[in-house]
This record gives sequence, C-alpha cells and structure tokens, in this order.
Amino acid sequence: MKRAGRTALLAAFLTLASIAVALALFVQQRDQIAVTIIVNVTPAPRMAAYAPTATTGSQIRAAFTLDTKRTIRAGALSLNNLVAQNQQAVRVEASVQPNPLGTLLVSNLNSVTINATAGTTVVVPCAYTITVNTTVTYWDLYDGLFADFAATFPGKDLANNTYLTSPLATATPFYVYSDDGGTWTSVETNGGTKTYCVDLTLSIPVSVSGGTYSTNAVYTLYY
Repeated sequence: MKRAGRTALLAAFLTLASIAVALALFVQQRDQIAVTIIVNVTPAPRMAAYAPTATTGSQIRAAFTLDTKRTIRAGALSLNNLVAQNQQAVRVEASVQPNPLGTLLVSNLNSVTINATAGTTVVVPCAYTITVNTTVTYWDLYDGLFADFAATFPGKDLANNTYLTSPLATATPFYVYSDDGGTWTSVETNGGTKTYCVDLTLSIPVSVSGGTYSTNAVYTLYY
C-alpha cells in the first residue's frame, strides 16, 4: 500500500508539473504601450566663489592693461560653456508592439511633462494611469524605461509608485531596458480589468545641464 501510495503521489505530481509546463508554454506577450516622460531641466543656481570686495582705482587701471589675446580666449571659453549649458538631449522613442486585435493596455495620457531644477527631487502624484482591460483571470504586467534620459541623466533617477487604491510605502526606481540586459520588471500578477495609478518621483543630479530630456515608460501585458 505504501508503494502504491507513493506511486499515486508521484503520478499526481507529474501531472501537475506537466500542466504547469503547458501553461508556461502558452504565456506570451499580449499588448505593449509606452508613455513618454518629458523633463524640462532648469540648471542649478551657481554660488559666487568669492564675496564681493571694494575695487580701488589702481585695480581698475590694471584691468585695462590685460592682454587682448587673453581676453579673447577667455571670452571664447565662456561662450563654449554657455553652449554646453543649453544643449538638449536627443529625444528617443521606444518601439512598442501594441495588440493588433484590440486594446488590452490603456493609459489616460500619452505623455507627461515634469519641470524641475537640477539638484532637486520632484514628486508627481498619479502622473498617469495604466489600465489592463481584459476578462482573463490571470495575467502579468511588466514595466520599465526604454532608455536613460541622457548619458549624465540615468533613467534610475526616476522612480515609480504603482498601485490600485493606496500608494505603497516607497517608490521603486524603474528598470532601464537598455541598461538591465534588455528585460522589463514585474509590476503585479492579477486578473480581470484593473486600473493602476502611477506616482513619479524624479531626482535630478545637480550636474545635469539645462534642457529638455525624455524617455519612455513601457508597459507590457503577458498571459
């Protein structure tokens, strides 16, 4: 009887394992959408290196004796710095694969614009919503940024707090598809129609130059 019992348990286990493998083989991407995140960065204020002091007449006269070539070189350097401060990142659009048979994933906005100063952190409550629209009882929702904002502005400086009813305790930095091995990360496993609110927390490095930067938050549905 013991041997028969073990045999029955083994058979049941193998059956369940076979079902799990079969289900896994049928899981595939069903829909994918992207929300463009645009960030307008104001350069961080620059503090004066020295406190102002009184200027004497002899110092004024000395200033006029500066070599002309040195003055030109100094002016050119300042112009180059000014140009660098106003360079803008090239806008990159993610290539997504929407569902050709219908709309399973929906966002209430196609893009979100955040205005902030370098060296600061900005929180945008419910910046946009993501809706899974299906009667399927078991699905997986994944997300991630398609790329960094720029070489000096990592995508992980943007965190999300994605929830159904109440915000989570902390925000989580986005995975960056181009940096993290070409993978997305799981948001949640659920079923049926669900709408998620996405809070955004953006921390801009003080070294980021002023300009307009963008990336894409990509959402992918599997079942």
